[in-house]
Amino acid sequence: MRYITRLRFAGGTVALAGLTTLAAGCGGGAAASPPAGNPAFQQQASPNSTAAAQTAQQNLVADLATLTKDAKRLTTENTISTDESNLSADYTTEQQDWQSERSDSCSNVAADANLVVLDGQAVSRDITALQSDVTGLQSQDVAAVTNDLSDVQNDLSALQILGISPQVTATAEVAAGNAAVKSANNTMTAADSKGYSTSTQAQRLVTSAQQWAKKHAC
Repeated sequence: MRYITRLRFAGGTVALAGLTTLAAGCGGGAAASPPAGNPAFQQQASPNSTAAAQTAQQNLVADLATLTKDAKRLTTENTISTDESNLSADYTTEQQDWQSERSDSCSNVAADANLVVLDGQAVSRDITALQSDVTGLQSQDVAAVTNDLSDVQNDLSALQILGISPQVTATAEVAAGNAAVKSANNTMTAADSKGYSTSTQAQRLVTSAQQWAKKHAC
């Protein structure tokens, strides 16, 4: 029986220096170079043109809408919670079968030990599912919100270069996006810890059940 030893994932928290300030409004100073994102903005003939300003404003509105949608999806994602519930249920069953084995007759301890082994295998499958969903959450939903936040930062930087203020505010959306990423990171960290500790405990029960059966068989 193989157990997952420890879940791994890259940190997803986004550090957007100066983004909150930019979201509140852009100043009029010109910058030395254009922002890295928004190719449509960069293709404009003049950074002071009406077309460039219009494109930058439209980019911001579109990217804020995408950020709002992706942040909402991230905050309502419950796959990991379901995985943890399944893991807890199967580990509880394993504990109960181990207790039953210790109080059972010598003629039944071998069968009881086999039940504990099967329970341990179910726990192992639960941990594998949990690991997969943590990886998926990090690479998909968390990554999407992280990218959205970067896009909004680029939009605000573009407007700042143009020396114009955003037509819409971004503060609330940026705060919600950062909060969603932080919450997801906390969820993944907790899942990592639970998966590791439960795997270790479940393996110990399997070993104990097998040893008990050998010592107390008729």
